[in-house]
Amino acid sequence: MRFLKNPLFIFGVFSFFILIAFSYVFWLSSNYIETRQEQILLMHRDNAVNIIENNFNNYEMTLSSVQNYLSSNPSDSDLLNLLVSIDQESEEISSIYFYRPDLTMVNSSGYVPDPGVDLTSRIWYVMATGSDTFIYTPAYINSSEDRVIVTTAIAVYENNVLAGVLATDIDIMAIAGFVSDMEIGDTGYAFLIDTNGSFIAHPDIDVSDIVLNPATELVSLTAGLTGATVNYYITIQGTEGVLAYTTLVGDSYQLGVFMPLAEFTQNLRLLSTLFIIFTVIMVILATVFSLFYSKTIGRPMDRLLNDIRAINLNNDIHYRLPISKNPFMFGDVRTSLNAALATTAEAMEQNIADRRELAIENQRVKVLMESTADIIFEVDLDKRFSSVFGRGLKKIAMTPEDFIGKTVLDVFGDAGKERDKLYEKALQGEHHIYDWTLVKKDQTLYFEASISPIYDEAGKVTGAVGITRDTTEPMLRQKEVEYLITHDFLTGLYNRRFYVEELTRLDGLATLPLALMMIDFNGLKILNDAYGHHFGDIALKKTSETLCTIAGISDSVCRIGGDEFAIILPKANLEAVDAFKSKIQTELAKILIGNIPISVAVGYDVKLESQTSLEEVMKNAENRMYRNKVTEGRNIRNGAIKAILMTLTDKFSDEKNHSARVGRYCRLIGEAMDIHSDDLRELEVAGLFHDIGKISIPDAILGKPEKLTLEENELIKTHTENGYHILRAADEYSGLAEHVLSHHERWDGKGYPRGLSKTDIPLFSRIIGIAEAYDTMTSDRAYRKHMSDDDAIAEIIRYAGSQFDPNIAKIFVEKVLKKPFNGKSK
Repeated sequence: MRFLKNPLFIFGVFSFFILIAFSYVFWLSSNYIETRQEQILLMHRDNAVNIIENNFNNYEMTLSSVQNYLSSNPSDSDLLNLLVSIDQESEEISSIYFYRPDLTMVNSSGYVPDPGVDLTSRIWYVMATGSDTFIYTPAYINSSEDRVIVTTAIAVYENNVLAGVLATDIDIMAIAGFVSDMEIGDTGYAFLIDTNGSFIAHPDIDVSDIVLNPATELVSLTAGLTGATVNYYITIQGTEGVLAYTTLVGDSYQLGVFMPLAEFTQNLRLLSTLFIIFTVIMVILATVFSLFYSKTIGRPMDRLLNDIRAINLNNDIHYRLPISKNPFMFGDVRTSLNAALATTAEAMEQNIADRRELAIENQRVKVLMESTADIIFEVDLDKRFSSVFGRGLKKIAMTPEDFIGKTVLDVFGDAGKERDKLYEKALQGEHHIYDWTLVKKDQTLYFEASISPIYDEAGKVTGAVGITRDTTEPMLRQKEVEYLITHDFLTGLYNRRFYVEELTRLDGLATLPLALMMIDFNGLKILNDAYGHHFGDIALKKTSETLCTIAGISDSVCRIGGDEFAIILPKANLEAVDAFKSKIQTELAKILIGNIPISVAVGYDVKLESQTSLEEVMKNAENRMYRNKVTEGRNIRNGAIKAILMTLTDKFSDEKNHSARVGRYCRLIGEAMDIHSDDLRELEVAGLFHDIGKISIPDAILGKPEKLTLEENELIKTHTENGYHILRAADEYSGLAEHVLSHHERWDGKGYPRGLSKTDIPLFSRIIGIAEAYDTMTSDRAYRKHMSDDDAIAEIIRYAGSQFDPNIAKIFVEKVLKKPFNGKSK
C-alpha cells in the first residue's frame, strides 16, 4: 500500500474529495436558491389568493346575513332598507338584490324590471339555482358601462321550496388593481382570468379602462396546469419564465404569478461564478495541505484509526489503545480515548445491570397496570392521551386505540370539557381529584379520578398521569339509600321524614301562603280483610299515582302513615286548595278496587300570616280531615260491604243464589220461632252475608270441580273469621259479625273456628248453620249432584243434637218444610 504514502496520490484524492464536497455544496445551494425562488413565487401567489378570497368571503358573509334575515319573512320595505344600507357601506358593491320566481325584485340600486320581464334566464340566476352554495359569474360590463363587475349569488329556499335568488354585483376594479400592481421581483408580474377566459387583471391593462380583454394565449397555456408547484419554461408573450398558477373562489378565477427565467436564475448564475473561484482557491490549499498531511497526519492517523477500529467493547470491554512516545502519534488523543473507554466500560456494566433491572420492573408495572380494575392514563403537553391501561376499559367498552393521540374532547365530546380544564391545570403543576360520569346503553356509569403532573430531571412538567376508578356500584347504593331515606318504599312518594323537613324548610323561608292538605284512606282495613293486603297495596299505589297526577310541580305529595297522606302546596290560596280537594275526591272515586270506589277523607289549612305557627296549621288540617272522615266514613264502609258481596256473587252465581236462599230460610225459621220482627231483618241479612268471608278465598278453590284437599279445606274454613273482620269494620253490619263468625260451630262443640257448643253458640248462628246445611245439600255443587229434599231432611234429623241445635232442627223440618220430624238423631 505504498502508493497511499505518495504525496501526489494524496493530493489527487484530497482534491477529488474537495471537488465532490464543493460540488455537493453547490448542488445543495442551487437547490436551495431555486426552492427559495419557488417559495417566493408561491408566497406571492398565496398572498394574492388569501386577499382575493377574503374579499369574496366578506361578500359571502354579507349575503349569508341577508339570507338569515330573509328567514324572518321581512317586508319588502324592510328588506330594501337593509340592502340599501349594505350597498352604501361598501364601495365595491355596485348593487345587492333579491329576485323571486314570481319575477319581483328588491334591489338596493332602485332598479326594478318592467312587468313581465323575466330575469330567470340570466346567468347569475341559472348558476345559483343549479348550485347549493355561492356562485360567481364571469366578469362583465354593467349596463351603464361604467364598471367591470362580477356577480355572486345564492339560491334561497323556504321549506325546501325556492324563495328566490340573493345576489350582489361587485366592482372588480379594486381586486384588478391589486393584482396588476403586485411587484414580483424586478420584471415579474401577476394576472387574473375569469371562467370566460377574459383578463380581469394584467400589468399591461389599465384597470380604469372599462373593457374585457381576451386571454386566449394564457387560457390554452394553463389548461393542463395545476397549482401544486411552479411550472418551468412557460413562454408568455415571447418571454420564457416560471409560472406559479392556481384557481380560486371555487375554480371561478385563474391566478398566475410569472417571473422571466433570466431573473429567476440570476442568483444561480452568481452562485456558479463564486463556486468556480472558490474551487480554484481550495485546490491550491489542498495541494499544500496534502503534502503536510502525508507526513505529520496521514500515517499517524492511519495507525490511530486502525487502533480505534479494533475497539469492540461487546467482545472485550477491557481493550485500550497503545500509547507511543512519537509526538505525531496522537498520544494525547489515545490517552483521552483510553480514559473515555474506561468510563464507557464502567457505564456499560452499570447500564447492563440497570437495563436488566428495568426490564424486570417494566414487566411488573405492565402486568399491574393491565390487570388493575382501574383505568391508568397519561397525557402529553398537548393534552393528548399517550398511553391508556387497565381492565377498567372493558367497563366502558373502549380500547387504548380509542384514546391514543386524541384529547378528552375528541373522545367524549362536550362531556369532557370539565376534565379538559383539569388536565390543563395538571400540566401547570396542580394535583386534582374529581368525579365524572359516562352514559353507556342508557346506563349512567360513575367514576372517581385523580390526575397529577409528571416532571423531568430538571423539574419541568412533561405531561400528566391519572387514574380512574369505577364507583358506579357504591354510587348507586348511595343514591338508593338517599332515595329510601326520603321516599316511601311502597308508593315511591316522599315519606314522613321528608314531609317534616320540607314543611319546616318552607316555613323557615316564609313561603306564604303555605297550604297543607291531610288525606286519610277510607276503608283500607276492609279492603285488606276482604281481598288481601295485595289489593290494599294496589289501592294505595293508585291513590298515590292520582295525587301525583293532580299535584303541581312545586307541590310535595307524601305518605306519612299506613293510610295517611299529606300534600304541601306552596303559594296556594284557599280557593285553589278547595278546588284541589274536590278534584282529588272526584278522580279517586272513579277508581274501583274489587267493586269498591276509592274514597279519602280530606282536610286542609292555609298559613296566610308569618306569625301563625306551623303546629296550628297541621292541627287544623288534621281536625278537618277527621271531621270529614267521621261524616263520610260510615257510608263508605257500609257501601264497601255491599260491594264485596256483589263481587263474590257476581263471580259465582251459585253463591249468589245460595246466599239468598239461606237468608230466606233464616227468616222463615225466625218467624216459626216467633222472633221479634225487628230482629227478623237482622237474621235474614246475617244469612245473606254468612259467606262474605269467601271473598278472601282464591277463585280456583271456590270453583274447583274436584273434591278439596285437606289443606284447601283448612283454607276454606278461614272464611268465617274473614267475614267477621269484614263486617266488624262497617258500622251498619258490625252486629252481624258474631253471627257470621259462629255459623259453622256445632252443637257438640266440634265445629270451628272457636269450638263453641250448645247455647254458647249465638242463636242466629245456630239458625244460619241449619239453613246453610239444608241449602247446600239440596243444591248442585261442582264436585257433586244435589240430594233430594227427603234425603236432606233425613240428614238434618240424623245430626240434630250433634251438629245442629235439636230444637231449631225440629222447628225447621216441621214448621218450615212441613215434614214430620221422625227418626233417630246422632
